[in-house]
Order: sequence, then C-alpha cells, then structure tokens
Amino acid sequence: MADRLAALGLVAALAALSPSLSFAQTVAFDPDALIIEARDNAELARKWCAANPQVEHVLVLPAALFVDSEQLICDGNPYKLYRLIEHDDPDDFEYFLDPPFTNTIRLGCDGKAGRTMKTVALNCRPLHPKP
Repeated sequence: MADRLAALGLVAALAALSPSLSFAQTVAFDPDALIIEARDNAELARKWCAANPQVEHVLVLPAALFVDSEQLICDGNPYKLYRLIEHDDPDDFEYFLDPPFTNTIRLGCDGKAGRTMKTVALNCRPLHPKP
C-alpha cells in the first residue's frame, strides 16, 4: 500500500512540475488495449494507427470528431470517420470509422448514439480480406 501511495505521490509531483505535460502523454499506449479513448484527431491518429488490427477494441471519442467527414491516415491508407442519421430513428446517429479496402487485416468500427450525445463509443472488430 505504501508503494502505491509513493507512486501516486510521484505522479502528482511530476504533474505539478510540468503542467503542460498531460498524464495521458506520459503513459505508453498499449496496442492491444480493449478500450481506446481519444480527445482529438491527433490523439486518435496516434492511438488508432498503433492499435492491433487483430484485436477487438471499443473506441470512445467526442461526437464532434464525426461532424465533418474526416480521415485518419495510417501507413498511407485512409480511414474515414463519419456519421449518418438513422432512418428508422431520427433521434439517433450511426457513427462509423471505415477502413481502407486493402488486402490486409484491418479494423472496422460502428456505433449508435443519440443526436445530443457529446461522447460516443464504437465497437471495432478485425476484418479479414476475402480470398
């Protein structure tokens, strides 16, 4: 218990000494992480491009990232972020992060949330090329 408190104290001290350095930037990203959270396009690109395409992930993002159709470029391949109004339920948006159509294993993500939601979660699963 004392070791945990000492470690937390060290993290707090480092954060106090360097307020411009966020804790999220000091922790290495695990490419096999079940949950990937990002606050902006730069953080999303850094984490998404490093994510293991063979592992399922849940992607937690601000809904605002999907307002204007954006792209993530990973290894020269574009992933598209966009949202659509659900036809059967106009109070909801469907959110997508579509992979490029290449011959490699890639991740495809989709989710659904209310139109007023500020944060959305997408389920991402490995997609394998068709033989």
